[in-house]
Order: sequence, then C-alpha cells, then structure tokens
Amino acid sequence: MVKFYFWKMNTDKKFVEKKINLLISEFKKYPEKFLTEEDVRSYLYHLLLSKYNRSENCQDGTQSIPLHTEVRWYGTSGKLRLLSDIVILDVSTLKTSEIGRLRLPTKGFVFSYPKVIIEIKLRRKTRESDTAFLNKIQVDRNRIRNLHVELSRNFTSFLLIFDKKRNLKIRSEEREDHKEYYIYPYQDHKEYRV
Repeated sequence: MVKFYFWKMNTDKKFVEKKINLLISEFKKYPEKFLTEEDVRSYLYHLLLSKYNRSENCQDGTQSIPLHTEVRWYGTSGKLRLLSDIVILDVSTLKTSEIGRLRLPTKGFVFSYPKVIIEIKLRRKTRESDTAFLNKIQVDRNRIRNLHVELSRNFTSFLLIFDKKRNLKIRSEEREDHKEYYIYPYQDHKEYRV
C-alpha cells in the first residue's frame, strides 16, 4: 500500500509539473492575458481538470473531484489559518455531509490529507515594492513549510511566482517534495516603475 501511494503521488507530481510548464509557456507568450492572480489560478485549474474532473466516491457516500481551490486548513491549534490556492486531495477521505452525530467543521468539509498543494503569487506592474513582494513570497514559503510539518502524510507542493514588474532573479527552493518556479515574462528585461 505504501509503495502504491508513493507511485501515485509521483504520477500526480509529474502531471502537475507538465501543466505548470504549459501555464508558464502561456504566461511568457501572453503575459497581459493574466491580469490577476485569479486569472493565473483559473488557467492552471482548467489545465488540471483534464485529469482531475472525474467524480469519485467520498468517505460519506457522496461524490466529488480531487481538484479544489481556496482550501482552508486547520492547523494544530484548530483554527483556520492557512489557505491554499489549489489542492488535489484524496477524495476517498473527503466528507461533505454530516453522518449521525458527527458534525462537520465550520468550513463544511473535511479530508485526511492532500496529494498536491499549489500556491500562486502574481505581481502586477503596480506600486508593490520589491520588499513587499518578497515578503509575500516568504509568507507562502512559511505556510507550505508549516503544512509539511503539521501534516503527517507526504505530499507535493509547488510555489509559482509570476512577476510582471521587475526581474528579481529569485532563487527558487527545491526539495523532493517541493518545487518553486519564478517567472518573469519579458525578454527585453524592461522594468516597470510606477
């Protein structure tokens, strides 16, 4: 069972990486197609649906798909304090309805663990300073690290950083269970100052 889980996790990781690379290619070709972070997330979600749009049985007898956005996480403190942009989860552990006396958390669903978590950052050509943007990136890095620590299961995480303002040449972190991409789409290295 453990070998199957890691094999399955690896196939999920490879598929997601392939779709991330398609998104990056599109962003580099047509950066103005993506006006907001939601545009980037929606485009990637659409790409991922080609594999993750099949309904599966949930633990409570309902059905859902593995792909979801804006998923909130309860930390060990029991408070909603972490929010993930895109999550691929194990639907067989998902509960979306109350059974008997078992109440759902306030978010209306519960599941055991994610397979993949994707965080997305987009800086537009606005007044956001380099320092403020780098701080936001660090917040997401810390959130992902916290999830890896708090969740007992292995999962893959990605941090996608899209920057339209200036090429900061950010050094991406990479581990076996985590990968980052920094994308600056302009070849002429123009910087946008507002």
